[in-house]
Amino acid sequence: MTKNTFSRRLFLKSSAGAIAAALAATSGGKLLAQGIYAPNILRQQTNEVVFAIQEFAHPAIKSVLPDFEKQSGLTVKLEGGPVSGNDMLTRYSAAFAAGNSPVDLLSDADDSSPTFMRAGWMLPLNDVLPAETWNDFPASMKPHIDGFLSIEGTRYRIPHEFAVGYFFTRKDILDSKNLKSPKTWQEMIDTGKQVTDASKGIFATTDALIKPALMYVYVAYLTAQAGGKVFDFDDGTAEALQFLYDMIYTHKIFPETAFNQDYTAQNELYMADKIAFMREWPFFADVGKAKTDWFKPEKMVIELPPAGKAGSKSWIGGWGYSIPKAAPNLDGAKALLKYLTSVDVAPKLARQQGFLLTPRASILKALSSDSNPLLSAIDMYSKANVFSARPFHPRLAEAQTVVDDVASVYLTKQASLVDAIKQGKERIAALNS
Repeated sequence: MTKNTFSRRLFLKSSAGAIAAALAATSGGKLLAQGIYAPNILRQQTNEVVFAIQEFAHPAIKSVLPDFEKQSGLTVKLEGGPVSGNDMLTRYSAAFAAGNSPVDLLSDADDSSPTFMRAGWMLPLNDVLPAETWNDFPASMKPHIDGFLSIEGTRYRIPHEFAVGYFFTRKDILDSKNLKSPKTWQEMIDTGKQVTDASKGIFATTDALIKPALMYVYVAYLTAQAGGKVFDFDDGTAEALQFLYDMIYTHKIFPETAFNQDYTAQNELYMADKIAFMREWPFFADVGKAKTDWFKPEKMVIELPPAGKAGSKSWIGGWGYSIPKAAPNLDGAKALLKYLTSVDVAPKLARQQGFLLTPRASILKALSSDSNPLLSAIDMYSKANVFSARPFHPRLAEAQTVVDDVASVYLTKQASLVDAIKQGKERIAALNS
């Protein structure tokens, strides 16, 4: 997950159009090879492997390349990869549709990968990577791999980054009031009432509920805990929406101002000592630590998410490696992917860069002695079976917008819960038709 709030919001706002354009390109592939869509340079297959991944990950990748290049006789050229799924679609869709690819291996996002896979532009990886590599992931990640990285059992992408909403707590505040971190929704309410002082702008918890997209993130998080499927607008989704409504209006432990709040504003409230606990993405671990005049370990203790009916859950997402079918050097791409994801090399990458960190058994074992709170959190969440698959829909950006709109209508008191759920079902049905 990007640390840049604007980039995240801009991407999620515009990705529906980009996906539509990409799918349109699929049907007109013959035309895309002409005119402005023709690639500027058609690379001939050589011993060079071109690998596109975000630039901040380049130093880690470069550190393991000498052994690969020596063993394989190949050379690797790194290029700066797109920073969002929307950028992925914009940069590569036309070339892929035309049967060309400027890269051999790339890092792809959850939001763009399903489009590329459904269009038939990605190489199946089932036989490229050994079972040892796939079996290195925890069982709790299988639903995510099956949904966002596969089609009917055929895998087209392998995760290299792992983003999950962690439950950060102000242990210092809770200790000062002889309170413990809430373990259930009910404890979240009970504890929340004891730490909230609305007259001073102090609330138990908050999140970024601004549209587009951020409202969806928190509703999907609560729905996973309630045991629902957010795009089905089922009983679990209704329960999640009711719980959020009650936190805001009935128990008043969650500020109404969150409707106009992004992640930057959310984090600032937490670091201004106005929030006792909150769900936030892993990047906040670095944000808080960087505020040296404020940071202390007890101010950012990661605990298990408060459990709803389905238990303590938090959905996962992230980026992964893919090989375009049109890659000029397919054999080189396969060899590099196999090397980077091996149980020997993956831990070396994870130690250097959080963007290359997943809860694989080999990584957790190799880094077990490192003093990294996110490593401990991943291990704790994995053992507690917290990880829940990111909700999947073939028209993901549009489906997320439906959740945004429906949740907003209910939470701002413009519709009853019954009417909001009914509206959600109808709009999702229209997407499915």
